[in-house]
Amino acid sequence: MEQLLEQYKKGWSLPRDFYMSRQVLDQEADAIWKHNWLFAGFSCEIPEPGDYFTYAILDQSVIIIRNDDGKIYAHHNSCRHRGSAICIEERGHEDKLKCPYHNWVYDKEGQLRNARLMPDDFDKSQFGLHSVHLTNVAGAIFISLADNPPDFSQESADLAPYLQPYQLEGAKVAYRDRYELEANWKLIGENFRECYHCGPVHIEYCSVVVGANLVENRDTVLQDSMVTWQQQGLASATIENGPEASHYATRYPLRPGMESYTLDGKPAAPLMGRHTQYDSGVVGLINYPNFWMDGVSDYIWAMRITPIDATRSMVDLTWLVDGKAEEGMDYELERLTEFWKITGEQDWHLCENNQKGIRSSKYEPGPMAPSEEDVVNFHTWYLNRMRQGLTKPR
Repeated sequence: MEQLLEQYKKGWSLPRDFYMSRQVLDQEADAIWKHNWLFAGFSCEIPEPGDYFTYAILDQSVIIIRNDDGKIYAHHNSCRHRGSAICIEERGHEDKLKCPYHNWVYDKEGQLRNARLMPDDFDKSQFGLHSVHLTNVAGAIFISLADNPPDFSQESADLAPYLQPYQLEGAKVAYRDRYELEANWKLIGENFRECYHCGPVHIEYCSVVVGANLVENRDTVLQDSMVTWQQQGLASATIENGPEASHYATRYPLRPGMESYTLDGKPAAPLMGRHTQYDSGVVGLINYPNFWMDGVSDYIWAMRITPIDATRSMVDLTWLVDGKAEEGMDYELERLTEFWKITGEQDWHLCENNQKGIRSSKYEPGPMAPSEEDVVNFHTWYLNRMRQGLTKPR
């Protein structure tokens, strides 16, 4: 790792092993995936007490469950008896968490309530599920597998004002999709940090978002839009994604006359939460390493990236709408999802092609264009985390 870090040239793509090596992924697991705060999902995915979902990060599985008082908890998905996974299904509802092996029973808070046939002097209070750190940022759930996770207060403070108008606790999941990509997770992250490729590839995206082709000047549209957003009380001050920052938040304008992320620019669903009008721009949120979100006034599209191995990644997509919206009456699923299905699949193709090319024995790092500055910042964040990982005691 030290040799790889020394090989990196700022403003260029990463050396080949960063995209190919299992050893690098193993070190990333300790330095990033089992240390940083990770986006797990949304609180509206588990609306009722006992609703749960699991999130698997490499070899770690976490249960996220809502308690009877409405509070959300996260636990390691490992029984304290002999380690069996407790929740086998990815999503479900359980009044109690029961191990399928020997029927040890835990409550939603993770306390052991019944350990059948154990001695009378067995102390159940010492064998609760191991908890996972969790924070709920205006309805977006983040977890950290670290014993002592990094401070997340700045990220929470910066992301929350952009999320609050959506009233995510009362939103609903309209659709989910999943892609297993033949691409290193960082290639996906890089792809979503630049629009150098947007003009040639994302015709649909550029037809809706002014300036996405990097040719048009959007300053006048942005200035006019800022006035409207401020009148609506919407967060609009960009949280810059500098070299040291792990997160980013912004609101940017749609093309004049466009009101939503759809192929024709017309709304796809009722207004979400506290939004009072369409064409409130696009909310773009990022938290490294795995959270990307684009939200318009009528729906949210969120992406969760998880590495499978050194050259494969899982991409989970979620579309959210207002909790009162009814499919078939207030929105049509195909219309709601088609814009990002088209745009996303264009990106998946690009990322997999990128990985194929990096497999070449002739691959070597290449220079970034000025418009790829945010990719360079992503690299800086990533490499700093890897350097810090080298100094951690093992």
